Amino acid sequence: MKRLIPTIVVVVILIAGWVYAANQNYFREEEAVRAKLLGISSSDIQAITLHEGTGDKSGTGSDSDAVSTLELKDGVWHMTEPKNYPLNEYSVGSLLDAMSSADQEMIVEESPKGVEKYGLGSAATRLDIKVKDGREFKLAIGSQLPAGDTHYVQVNSGAVVAVKNEAVTNMALTRRGLMDTTPFNMDESNVRTLEWEGEAASWMLKASAEGDTASEHTWTINGKSIKAEDAISLIGQIKNLTTADDVRKASDLKDAIPRSTLSVQQQVNGKETAMVYRLLTTSLDPDTIWVITPDEGWAYAMDAAGLKEVEKYSEKLKTSSTISKSGE
Repeated sequence: MKRLIPTIVVVVILIAGWVYAANQNYFREEEAVRAKLLGISSSDIQAITLHEGTGDKSGTGSDSDAVSTLELKDGVWHMTEPKNYPLNEYSVGSLLDAMSSADQEMIVEESPKGVEKYGLGSAATRLDIKVKDGREFKLAIGSQLPAGDTHYVQVNSGAVVAVKNEAVTNMALTRRGLMDTTPFNMDESNVRTLEWEGEAASWMLKASAEGDTASEHTWTINGKSIKAEDAISLIGQIKNLTTADDVRKASDLKDAIPRSTLSVQQQVNGKETAMVYRLLTTSLDPDTIWVITPDEGWAYAMDAAGLKEVEKYSEKLKTSSTISKSGE
């Protein structure tokens, strides 16, 4: 037994040492510190010029390098080139956040001799970024790495680095990705009345005041009760209609013929708001319906088929609600 005492003491000491070391994190791998891609905050950014590259990103067969410029003026972002198109605030916010938060996952090549092999040539998406202190960054986004979860990226002709796909997706936008392509601005929970007036269809959708969400409201169409989910579906069909083309100034639309109107009454933060959208056609292109925004500023070209589906669905709701009433 006496012979075992020194061994036991050594074992106890080793165990105590291991416990102490574990508590001091000696066995924990040190987390890799990733460098920020640009090292700027979103509030520092003052202007962004987006070059979409010479690759055909639109599916139209065009190889032109589309260029769009965004500028911050009086705290509000505007598109200044090619035109003062309305912006999608969510897309712009995601772009700013991605540029400020993107990390370099690893350095692929410190001093690249040629960047075409990384997709960083003329087909690359490029962003020219200006910040408050006068600095400018030229960011190029290339092809995907073989592993598939990162892209090749280069800043100011420096090292080629790998950046996560999520950040790249929010930075490598197109002009359409930045534009507000949906003319109808409404929220189901805020809608109190929708009134559609036209030759093909006329109806009024109304919501009760009780409840905080659309599903809690009681809904009627032309005075007849309908299910909340049907009312929500009708509103969703309208507000999700998007244009496939660049918007136009409403004043540029000549010889247009009135087709229908959509009047929207909403309650937002306790205040009643009212908006009227005008829908027009032209004799030269009857399959396109132009939606004029309530401020009369913009004209959105909409496929007539999509709007006709809205009219068919509203007619279906009117008919089904009538059947429901007669069967009670």
